[in-house]
Parts: sequence; C-alpha cells; structure tokens
Amino acid sequence: MAFKLDKFDLNLLVQLQKNARISAREISHKIHLSASAVSARIRRLESDGYILRYITILNKSMVNKNLVCFTGVRLSQNNNENLAYFAEQIKDIPEVYNCYHVNEMFDFLLHMVAKDMQDYHHFLINTLSNINSVCNITTFFVLSEMEDAHNVDLSHLFDDLN
Repeated sequence: MAFKLDKFDLNLLVQLQKNARISAREISHKIHLSASAVSARIRRLESDGYILRYITILNKSMVNKNLVCFTGVRLSQNNNENLAYFAEQIKDIPEVYNCYHVNEMFDFLLHMVAKDMQDYHHFLINTLSNINSVCNITTFFVLSEMEDAHNVDLSHLFDDLN
C-alpha cells in the first residue's frame, strides 16, 4: 500500500500517539490546521486503516500485574495445523498481552503480564504447558520497562516528504 500522507497527517498521527484523547481543537493549534480539517483527516486516517483503534494503557502496578515477561514457545511440529491450533488456543488467554509468530529459536513469542511469579507459574503449569503440540517453553523476565515504548517512529516518512 502506497503511503499517501502529508506533513499534516504525520504530525496529527504523532500527536494522537502521544495522547489519543487529545481534542481536534488542541491538535489544530499544534499542527496549524482548523479543528474541522483535523477531524476530517482523523476520520480519513481511520477509514484508510492508518489508525486501527484507540487503547488505554494501564499502569500495571496499579492493577497488580507487576510481572512482565516474554515467553518463547516451540511447537513439536511447525506445520499449518499446529500453528493455527496454537494461535486459536492462545488468543483468549488473559495473561497474554500480545502474541507474535516468529522465526528461528521459537515459533511464538508471548508478551505476558502476571500478578507475580506464583501467578505466572500457575499459568505455565495449568495453561500453557497443557496446549497440545507445545514442546519447549523459555521465559525471559523483564527487569525494567521503558516509558512511552508504544509509539511508532514516523521520522522516515517525514524524510520521504522532502
């Protein structure tokens, strides 16, 4: 898909990534467009698929989900049936924040949050290890997390405009 974004679209996306609840009027002052033009551009960016959805990022410690980890899962056989089965089984598990189908060491990489080590252990023993075709599980525990790590860098698109 060809990118059809101009500098106003890009600046608008930067502002929305910083704060999805920012008003069109506030954005209009920051990017020097009218509020109605900003609103129209937001609707277009949504309908064109640039903006997928709006989310709220919770403070994990405030909701007692202090343990963050990445768990690599290797399946017994890397075939379409096992891959689809695992993806279906994992999609509604609340501890799984995100799931990535990857190559090399693992078949899937799970980004997970849990209350504590005991909560994670319960998930590991009672849920993840009971999914058919799972043959190897490796977990990396997060020691610290960067703030604002959820924004997509758009600087290369600004460079392409010049």
